[in-house]
Amino acid sequence: MAERVYLEYRLNENVIFVLDHRTVDVFDAAVTVASGGRCRWHVDQLGVDAKQTRRGTKLTIGLRTADGGIHVNGDRMILTVTDEQLPQLMAFFDRTKAARTLSR
Repeated sequence: MAERVYLEYRLNENVIFVLDHRTVDVFDAAVTVASGGRCRWHVDQLGVDAKQTRRGTKLTIGLRTADGGIHVNGDRMILTVTDEQLPQLMAFFDRTKAARTLSR
């Protein structure tokens, strides 16, 4: 049986990323919508797109398409992160990619 992985990354006082074995949850306390500011994906289906902007790096997180993009339908989160936050957050997403192979 594959080892269970649990990891949390707190981006700021509002946004928390959680990897719980093969599921990724993103909680945003600043969002007050019906979904409660929470999105959830299986690691096999998670996609992350990063684009540099003048204000930092714009991340789009959502359902991964076959060509590596992000579906426009379904849950998505769009965040801008600073250059200081980016390495730790990308390390978190590297761990999610590694979790894709745990049960194969």
